[in-house]
Amino acid sequence: MKITVTSPDELGQAEVARWRELQLSTPTLASPCFSREFAVAVAAVRPDVRVAVLEQDNRVLGFFAHQQRWSAGEPAGGRLSDHHGVVAAPGTQWDWAELLRASGLSFWQFDHLAAWQRPPGPVAQASSPGLDLSRGFEAYRQGRLAAGARRLAELPRKSRKLAREVGPLRFESNTRDPRVLQTVIRLKSEQCHRTGALDCFGSHWARELVTRIAAADHPEFAGRLSALYAGDALVAAHLGMRSSRTWHWWFPVYSHAHAAYSPGALLLLEVARAAAAEGCGLLDLGKGDEPYKTSFADCALPLVEGLVSRPTLVTLGRSLKKRTGAWLRSSPWATPLRPLIARRQPDRHPLTLR
Repeated sequence: MKITVTSPDELGQAEVARWRELQLSTPTLASPCFSREFAVAVAAVRPDVRVAVLEQDNRVLGFFAHQQRWSAGEPAGGRLSDHHGVVAAPGTQWDWAELLRASGLSFWQFDHLAAWQRPPGPVAQASSPGLDLSRGFEAYRQGRLAAGARRLAELPRKSRKLAREVGPLRFESNTRDPRVLQTVIRLKSEQCHRTGALDCFGSHWARELVTRIAAADHPEFAGRLSALYAGDALVAAHLGMRSSRTWHWWFPVYSHAHAAYSPGALLLLEVARAAAAEGCGLLDLGKGDEPYKTSFADCALPLVEGLVSRPTLVTLGRSLKKRTGAWLRSSPWATPLRPLIARRQPDRHPLTLR
C-alpha cells in the first residue's frame, strides 16, 4: 500500500471528490467531523494537521486526518473532534503500524474511533447516542413518547409556561449574531471551570476554529449556531455543525436563571426539528452519559477508545514509564520509596479556607 502525507488544503480535485464519495458511501462516517472541510478548518488554525492518503493500485482507498506534536499523534481538532478515524469504505484493510510509520507517528490516541476500525490491542467500548430522524421529526417524537420518554412528554407544558412567564418563544436555527457565539463560548468555558474539566476554549486556536466553523455554510459542511429566545431573553443556544446527512450536537448552553423551564431540552427539540427539515437523518448527540441523552436518544453509533502504537524509542520510553509507575504503586519492594516519591509530588488538592 502506498501512503503519502500532505496538508488537507493541498489535496487535488480528484482526491477531494474521492473523500466526499467515501464519506457518503459509509453511514458510520456521516458525521461532519469526518468531512474534509472540518480538517481544513482545523489546519487553518493549527500548523500540525496532516492527512495521510492511502492508495493501492493507483486508487485512493482512504484518508487519515490527524495532528501531531513531535511523534505523538491525536485526531485533527484534538478534544474538539467527536468522531475520528480513517475515511474509507467498510472492509478496507490497512496496517495501523504502517500507517503510523508513514505519518511519522509513534502512537495515535483516540477516544471516538468508529468501532469497525478497531486497531489491535486493548480498547474501551463507548457509543455516541443520537436521534434517528430518517423518518422525519414527528415520527421520532411519536416513537419516543410511545417508548415512555417522560421528559419529552413534559416539555410542551414547560414551553407554554416559559412563554407565559418570560415572553413569546422564538427559535433561530442558524443565527449570524456574533453575541450568541460569544455567549456559547463564555458559558461553556464557565461550565468547564465549574466542573473541573479542561476548558474547551482555553486556547486561542480552539476559539478561532469554532468561529470559522460557525461561519461555514456549504451543502456538504456547515456550521449551525442556534438560539432560543423567550421575549428578549436568550435562554439557550447551541453551536453545532452538519454534513449533508448528520447534524452534530456540539456545544449546547442554557441560561441557569431559566433552568426550571428546561430551556436546553426545548432547544434540543427545535434543533432536531430543524435538522430533519434540512434533510439530516441523524442528530448525533456525541459521546457521554448525561441523563438528557438517555431521555432523547433512540439510536447510537458504536465507538472505541484507546491508543495504537508502533515500536519506537518514544513508545518504549512511554511504556517503561507506565510500568515503573505501576510497580512503584503496587510492589512491596517499592514500599520504602513511596514516602520519598509522595514528598516530591505537587499538591493537586491544596487546602482552601472554609
